[in-house]
Amino acid sequence: MPRIPLFVVTIALANFLVPLNSTMIVVALPTIARDLAVDRVTVSWLVTAYLIAMAALQPIGGRIGDRVGRRRVLLGALVGFTLASGAAPLARDFPTLVAFRLLQAVCAAAVTPNAMGLLRGAAVDGRAGTYFGIVGATAGIGASTGPVLGGLLAAIDWRWIFAANVPLVAAILALGWHRIPRSVPHRTVAPDVIGAISLASLLAVPAWALTGMDGGFDPVQLALLLATAGGFVLFFRYEQRHPDPALPPSLFGIRAFSAANLTIALTNLALYGTFLAVPIALANEADATVRSGLVLTAMSAGSIVLSPVSGALVDRFGARVPTALGGMLIAVGLTMPVALGRTADMTTLLVAMPIAGAGVAMNFPATRIAALDAAPARLAGLASGVTSTSRYFGGIAGALIAGIALGRASDLTALPVVFGIFALAGLASAIVGATNLHVSGEQLFDDRKEPAVEA
Repeated sequence: MPRIPLFVVTIALANFLVPLNSTMIVVALPTIARDLAVDRVTVSWLVTAYLIAMAALQPIGGRIGDRVGRRRVLLGALVGFTLASGAAPLARDFPTLVAFRLLQAVCAAAVTPNAMGLLRGAAVDGRAGTYFGIVGATAGIGASTGPVLGGLLAAIDWRWIFAANVPLVAAILALGWHRIPRSVPHRTVAPDVIGAISLASLLAVPAWALTGMDGGFDPVQLALLLATAGGFVLFFRYEQRHPDPALPPSLFGIRAFSAANLTIALTNLALYGTFLAVPIALANEADATVRSGLVLTAMSAGSIVLSPVSGALVDRFGARVPTALGGMLIAVGLTMPVALGRTADMTTLLVAMPIAGAGVAMNFPATRIAALDAAPARLAGLASGVTSTSRYFGGIAGALIAGIALGRASDLTALPVVFGIFALAGLASAIVGATNLHVSGEQLFDDRKEPAVEA
């Protein structure tokens, strides 16, 4: 292992913060519902609102960083996250708590794209893949440890789930103030305010519709999805005419960028769908919660351990090899229970799910690097925000597939179909990555290297 610069450690900690807070609160929802006198459907909006805001606002947060400086936006977002986390425990009613939770999400939506944009701008010493792998591993650690840490804090008082962020973010700010380099702002004409608002709305509507389906088709929500598709056509026409668009259509004209985002969405469709399917598969077992927790922990462990390895492979071979390998591992891991006819057997899942998790670990750093490498350096923050949004929408789609297929089944007969769909998503990610991403890792970022420090 090479010596890890403190700058990379800072970026990794900032990236750890966001998924930690998306999962940490889940275990405390029943307690919050009781204390604030709301029902369990209503309290789930503490999670839903966070996910929708993250899906909709990350491209905007990245674009703002591109324009005014990523260091400035990242540090400001961390300060805002600290204030929201410190104020949330003081909430005495549910609407106030939701407001502070949304403020957390708005700030978090600016953290990830600008952190990744800064890493893209600085990681040009031949170890970009390794650094992205380390940062990817911390994101996995944050997501997987969130429920455990949240449970420990909620056992004291659920308000500690918010308050515990304050010392963590303070440490990140202290490191970031000294270690995060200044990025060069790319100011041109007046910012595309209309485009930014339109983009946030067009991303928020399908995110809300998909998360609200809850295993069934609502005609109103389906109509919203169709209307949103038409809205995107009008949006891109508007963006083509704007001199400095919020989301340049030309970005999606870059084949490697579009392919990387499609691969990211397919990978997360398989991952998050599996997260929902495994507890259902083991629901009839004794100690079902413990058993499903063990399986999902084994799956996450493989992803966490192998993410830095995947990054090192990118440094040596480029994005194509680890992405193709990762997609194949996802397909093999999720096909195994179907082929053996043991989709609801814990022993089989304990063997198969870590293989799929290893595939996710292979894919994540490679596809994120490929997307950022394909985009112009001046749009690194925006490009990172788009890739993050692709992950969220892939995850929402996977959860929706699992919810519709398994929520309506009176038994577990739909499980082979569900695992088969997710295996096909892994195979598709391998094919897309193998045929569209860069082969060599030697020139990562170097052709569009930007100065690390403002003049």
